[in-house]
Amino acid sequence: MTKKKSDIEQWSDVVQQMSVPELPALTLPLHVLLGEAVDVAKFFEKYWKTQIDAQKRVTRLGLESAVPKDSKKGDAARLGPRTAEEILSLQRATQEAHTRYLLTVETNKSPRERGKFLLGEIWATLSFYFDDGVEDEKDQMLARIDAAHAADPDTADALASALDDYALLGEKHRDALDGLGGFKAEYLDEARAVAAELRSRPAQAEAISRQAQEALLLRNKLAALLVERMGLVRSAARFVFRSQPEIVREVTSAYERRKRAAARRAKAQPGPSPATPAPATASPATPSPATPSPAVPDAPLGA
Repeated sequence: MTKKKSDIEQWSDVVQQMSVPELPALTLPLHVLLGEAVDVAKFFEKYWKTQIDAQKRVTRLGLESAVPKDSKKGDAARLGPRTAEEILSLQRATQEAHTRYLLTVETNKSPRERGKFLLGEIWATLSFYFDDGVEDEKDQMLARIDAAHAADPDTADALASALDDYALLGEKHRDALDGLGGFKAEYLDEARAVAAELRSRPAQAEAISRQAQEALLLRNKLAALLVERMGLVRSAARFVFRSQPEIVREVTSAYERRKRAAARRAKAQPGPSPATPAPATASPATPSPATPSPAVPDAPLGA
């Protein structure tokens, strides 16, 4: 009996053909990418087919209408009936590759891994709590912090700064966040403690083994493929539903929307330093391995 291939094995041939210098930069945290991948796959399943009424009239075009008639079967540059399945497979493969990477690096000598976990939990919970469909002061504060850490370097100091900023914002909503989706308010206190510990340690690069480098490269290649597939769906959605922005919004990245909104506000008028949230009465601004910042993946693609 033939053993079923794992998700990573299913993409091995494609991965082997990928060139390291050509890997695109990941512009959002890995945990955000993996979460959005599931949403994009669900969107695809919902809107792939064109809707036709009993009189065989088109009531709503589907994403399938964006596939040219001369498109070849299996063309990776085109959408197809299996695109949602491919996205979910790549999502699982990327997650598995990321776990393999984490298992190849030592985590007991540095509080970095715990810091990245806390940063991811705080960001995800704040993002969900604030995303109520209304752009208000809370969204502005989170957007300012997102923008402030969007280009953070992969260092312990950058992680410490991000932990402090997000934890400070979380404190303003401590009671509301506690228990939300399993979030623990104690994470906010721990984040500040981990930030202090990170700053107390000598600043030095943490070399990773050859095995870890290979595991990281595999994860980055799979993530790049995932981004590509998700991009196909989003591009097709913008075209097919160009007169229905409410549908397009369903598949756009909430994380990227906040970044763009923060950039527009910053360009329109100067405000307080984005690295430090302003008081609750004012308007202020994901994390991922080695010291990923909110907008910097666990390690840059192509590293």
